[in-house]
Amino acid sequence: MKSTLGIIISDSKLTIIGFTMSEAFEYVDSLWSFLRKNLPKTSWSSIAIEVAGISSLNKLSFKWAVSIDINDDSLFEEILLSLTENNFLTNKKIEII
Repeated sequence: MKSTLGIIISDSKLTIIGFTMSEAFEYVDSLWSFLRKNLPKTSWSSIAIEVAGISSLNKLSFKWAVSIDINDDSLFEEILLSLTENNFLTNKKIEII
């Protein structure tokens, strides 16, 4: 069974939840490669990527999240559209939370 990734979209931050630890760091590598290829170098300083662990005590589970913080509204929309068109660079099922 394929696992599902949860997507949370806020004003300038996109968070993708549901990775294992190794998947999270592989995803960051893929994400940076994708962004470097699709954005001008002058935009790179507007983007920060964070990896965090999230634990659910009632399920006794531990998943990892990757957040993309973008401090430029038009750039945020462009990245969100590009990632949406590319299924957020994953072959997993996506669920908008």
